[in-house]
Amino acid sequence: MGENCTAVQLIPDFQSSKLICSPANSGFLQVFNLSGFAEKILVHANALVKIRHDMPLDRAALLGCAVITGTGAVFHSAKVEPGSSVVVVGCGGVGLSVVNGAAIAGAARIIAVDMLPDKLEMARKFGATDVVNAADSDAVEQVLALTGGGVDHAFECIGRKETAEPCYAMLAPGGTATVIGLFKPGLKIELPATDFLREKRIQGSLMGSNRLSLDIPRLVELYMQGRLLLDELISQRLPLDAINEGFSAMQSGHVARSVIVFPDVGGLQ
Repeated sequence: MGENCTAVQLIPDFQSSKLICSPANSGFLQVFNLSGFAEKILVHANALVKIRHDMPLDRAALLGCAVITGTGAVFHSAKVEPGSSVVVVGCGGVGLSVVNGAAIAGAARIIAVDMLPDKLEMARKFGATDVVNAADSDAVEQVLALTGGGVDHAFECIGRKETAEPCYAMLAPGGTATVIGLFKPGLKIELPATDFLREKRIQGSLMGSNRLSLDIPRLVELYMQGRLLLDELISQRLPLDAINEGFSAMQSGHVARSVIVFPDVGGLQ
């Protein structure tokens, strides 16, 4: 590296697709202290959680981001109760985990919204009772028609103004919209002020408001019981040298999650 850049900070600069340099002599900086596609990595003890030995590691790898974010938004951020009605906008890995979490929580109606038919079909497997293709017609109108006036909980899982505002519009009086998607810094959303008089609420959720040391073992147990769908979330397994294929598949929007597998690690072949 050059004289003015002794390390690379592995935190994206949201204004570009490049990685940015950290100050001189500061060492390598990692996103959330643990990111990186590497065979071995040194992490702080606070980033580690012990799980049962018979949990498959390629399934466990999903728990630390998409799954804990989606299910945690249901269990902790929104506190979805049995019998509730739920709409999930965006059926990628996080959105599918929200659908799965809502089903586990006992939601009576779970509506999945996306623009890709294959994602909507996956959402049905994860527990969606209804699906809405936003490419066909106005998603808000379809959800209001399906529910007779709106849902108790709406989850935004994309991080766009064009999806956050409709999520709020899909709520019934007294409903709560939980925004999970990662927005571009500086982006603002607009909401009708009169809806606050109907006690509609909007809130954010960071990593599912998780309690890592408690939630990861509990998610493992839900998987071992067959209630948390992790096998179905893995669209493909790839070696490290095919990682660019995984990124291309992710950008296409036609996969839920690709898992990079290292041979002979955790019993994997």
